[in-house]
Amino acid sequence: MKRFLKLSWCIFFLISTTLFSCSEIMEKTEPPGEGDISTRSSSYTDYYWYNGTKVGLNKKKDKKFILFKASDEQAVALFITNAKTIAQPQEVILSPKIQGSKAKPSSELLKWAVIETSLSFASSPNILYEAPYFLTENGDELGLSHLFYVRLRDKEDLAKLTELASSNKVEIIGNNEYMPLWFTLACSKESTGNALGLANKFYETNLFEACQPNLMGDFGVTCVNDTYFSSQWNLSNTGQNGGTPGIDIKYCDVRSVTQGSSSIVVAIVDQGIQLDHPDLNVYSTSYDTETGTSPSVVRGNHATSCAGIAGARANNNLGVAGIAPNCPLMSISNNLVIAPDVTQKLADGINFAWQHGASVISNSWYSPYQDALLTDAINAALSGGRSGRGSIVVFSAGNDDRNSVSYPANSIADILAVGAMSPCAERKNPSSCDGENWWGSNYGSALDVVAPGVFIPTTDRTGSAGYGGEDYYLTFNGTSAAAPHVAATAALILSQNSNLTQKEVANVIESTARKVGNYSYTTTYGRPNGTWNEQMGYGLLDALSAVLGADCQTTSIQGITYTSSTTVAGCYIQAVDITVSNNSKLTLVASKRIEISPSLNVNNGSTFEMAVN
Repeated sequence: MKRFLKLSWCIFFLISTTLFSCSEIMEKTEPPGEGDISTRSSSYTDYYWYNGTKVGLNKKKDKKFILFKASDEQAVALFITNAKTIAQPQEVILSPKIQGSKAKPSSELLKWAVIETSLSFASSPNILYEAPYFLTENGDELGLSHLFYVRLRDKEDLAKLTELASSNKVEIIGNNEYMPLWFTLACSKESTGNALGLANKFYETNLFEACQPNLMGDFGVTCVNDTYFSSQWNLSNTGQNGGTPGIDIKYCDVRSVTQGSSSIVVAIVDQGIQLDHPDLNVYSTSYDTETGTSPSVVRGNHATSCAGIAGARANNNLGVAGIAPNCPLMSISNNLVIAPDVTQKLADGINFAWQHGASVISNSWYSPYQDALLTDAINAALSGGRSGRGSIVVFSAGNDDRNSVSYPANSIADILAVGAMSPCAERKNPSSCDGENWWGSNYGSALDVVAPGVFIPTTDRTGSAGYGGEDYYLTFNGTSAAAPHVAATAALILSQNSNLTQKEVANVIESTARKVGNYSYTTTYGRPNGTWNEQMGYGLLDALSAVLGADCQTTSIQGITYTSSTTVAGCYIQAVDITVSNNSKLTLVASKRIEISPSLNVNNGSTFEMAVN
């Protein structure tokens, strides 16, 4: 159903799908009288019983488990249009050791997903069940599925379980072949509570030996087995280097969606990648700008380390994990030192890259002066790459700790200018938590996003040639380290949807960035992809959200006066400083969301309509 709103005044608001909250129904009875609450905090919102003792939990307000029929997946996706999907829909597969008629596979396949939202979906006929996430006393996240388990005292107690299940509208799936006194039960939104509340309710009747909700948590197995992955806080921040857990690019989450494509090539314009490094996915074509010949030449250590962040082979029991391990790395080598004609050679490298199939061009360097020839080469890549859709060009912002992004990152709006972030969600600066007080990330009006830029484990030249005399360098830093994070994420986006233009990829990266740190992100003129801050840009790169947004491009309209009737349609529409006049009509139609920032002016006699459907 479309929802239309007519306006004739200047407005500022956000339109999104309207959902109605419905509080959970959960009966509580008195506990059997055993045990203290097993938590160091006396403040908790919920609990479950384990060995006769309450274990305290605190409910999260912004993350949920949902259950639905596979046949309704498309309808569910439309209904939860404003919720961010954390875990993609997956089939519900129960233990094969559950005995009973209800345990046999049914013709109606069920799926589950995890979404980030504070809203309830009780009003949707397509959502069979929803339940919140919780935090343990140690800060670990636990999801709650639709299942809970009951252990009978005796097999004769099945009648009691059947009666209680019926009165609470709970389905008995069956019992375990190995442990026949343990029964699996399933809730729905018709039940008198969720799986946690009903497990407690059943236990507190004193009729059963034990009752356990099906809580879902991380079992401590890392998402990849690379040797130094536990040190890669940029990919999975567990507090390494005194950092803030969770402040990372969501690498482990995005791996389940895509690891890249062999058809999406990432060029590293730098000092030349070590082509035979055992942990790098190197492309067959390379180029040396100094001699104008192929292959490229290793002219320093820098490129091999930048390359490892973007595309080291992952989950191979070796070294480090790259962000886009399936995307080949094109090596473009240059001395990157002061010398006659150096900028023309760098321009040659950029032109070679896009003309030889590079979808993304990563540049972890900057210049103290502007150069029109180099700027033209970058413009050619942005417009001519990928058969006219444009190559994505990424540049580092600079390491001078000044309120001015360096050239070339500041030269063209379509370049993705990347700053560096500390492990504690700060702009990397001399006072940030990492302790490297000799440098800071540049910032200012040209900054687009930030990415991890200190203590970054990555590949090094093998043997004694590299930075540390080993095959890996565990403390690579600078906006040089930050830029390949964004380049690799752009490659992941294109692996999902290669039809996107360069501008659409940049919009996705900017509009999905996380607003982290103690910074004020505000609506800013010239920044249509959400709120922005001069020290953090749009925020921290979020690889998962960016990839999930690959099929939802942002349509931005800014500073336009409409004098004839116009319809703008898209997935996600952002409108800034729009005027409708001359008795005309402007209609915005979006499948996901419409954002309107100051100001929208609808002059007398003109009409504005919008719909989210």
